[in-house]
Parts: sequence; C-alpha cells; structure tokens
Amino acid sequence: MESVERDSQITYTIRFRDEACSKAEPGQFVMIWVPSENECPMSLSEIGTPAAITVRPVGRATEKLCKKKEGETIWVRGPYGRGFTLRGDSNLLIGGGTGIAPLIPLAEKLVESGRKVTLILAGQTANTIPLLSRARRLEKQGVELIYVTEDGSLGFKGVATDPLDNLLKERRFDQLYTCGPEEMIKKVYNIAKANKTPIQASLERYIKCGISLCGSCAIGRYLVCSDGPVFHENQLKDFENIW
Repeated sequence: MESVERDSQITYTIRFRDEACSKAEPGQFVMIWVPSENECPMSLSEIGTPAAITVRPVGRATEKLCKKKEGETIWVRGPYGRGFTLRGDSNLLIGGGTGIAPLIPLAEKLVESGRKVTLILAGQTANTIPLLSRARRLEKQGVELIYVTEDGSLGFKGVATDPLDNLLKERRFDQLYTCGPEEMIKKVYNIAKANKTPIQASLERYIKCGISLCGSCAIGRYLVCSDGPVFHENQLKDFENIW
C-alpha cells in the first residue's frame, strides 16, 4: 500500500500498486480484504499506477482499512464488472457522496478523449464531498463543475438532483452518467427519461463473490457484479417496478 490520505471530513483515499487495476475501466470495482474481516466491494477512484479506492469508514472492515499505514498490505481481487461506456461529445456526470469516486476517473478519461464534461458533485456539506482536489484539477482542464450541498456551504443548497431537470431542459447532453445513493439514482433516471437523455448508472448491491457465483447481488434478472455495476437505460427500464 502506498498511502492513506484523508480527502474529506468523512472519506479516505487509499493508494496501492496492482497491475490489473492499472488497466481497469472507470466504473469497475475490486474486492478488498482486511484479515479477520469480510471482503468489501469498492469502486476504483484512481486508475493507473498507483490505483486507488475512496472509502468512508462505516463498519469494522472499512474502519480497519482506513487505519492502515503506508507499506502495510491489503488484499485486492479484481477488477470486476462492467464499467462505463464512453459515448457522444457532450457528457453530464452526477455523483453523490462516495458515488463520486468512480466518476472522477471517468471524467478524466472523457477529458483525455476530447469530450465536453459537466460534473455535478453533491454532499451534505462542503467538507464531506470526496475528491474535491482532483475535481478542481479537472476544472482547470475545462470541466464545468456544479456543486450542491444540503447545508448550502458550497454551491447550490439542496440535493444532487435539484439542478438536473432545468439543466437537461436548457442544454443537450449526449450521455448522462451517475453514481450515488439509490434514491438519488432513481430520481436521476426518471428525470433523464422525461428529458429523453441516455443514461448509464452504477448501482450498488451486497456483493460477496464478485464473479457471479453466489447470487447475493441479484436485482431482478441481473447480477450487479457481472451484468453491472454499470447499467444502461435499456436495462434500467427493467428496474422501474423494483425500485
């Protein structure tokens, strides 16, 4: 493990070297194991050498993970799953909380490919939005950043979806990408559908094996670990009666 960096009031970014992760696609995930605890699925928040995950300590495994020191060992399996597909020239990304993590490497890849990117970053407060420093580096590369916080300490006061409907009515985007709490994703999907905007969403379920053996991450007829975690609008339609 190369480093553990506190990147917001509630999240830590953990960097490590892994050859397979250096070649991953934005949106793919890894299984992280801390000895004596269960494995945890984590989105890659950096892709390359080193790679990274961004973690909010919410249980024993993630708390132990965030207390690791430089040079200590973590066990990594993956990357797994289907990541985001790059489409179109004008892209809107919307992330809430740790759901921002897989969107940052996606935004970086979109910028590298010459596409136009607008990125909505949402959190409870300015101090709890992860990966702000990397988002601001993207801003210097031409990415339009829109901040939304529940207490109004940064950008708009409200929740992630509040500026979305007007934005989609005022401007045309070839593709919308989202990751965050499921209630947020449901709202994003409905707004995108109403505005006829193609959408890709990264969903979260309880993943145990990561390789489509155990079925614990089933949602309808899909397995999040192998059919996702990124789903396109033609698949998301199947979830309308599940959500």
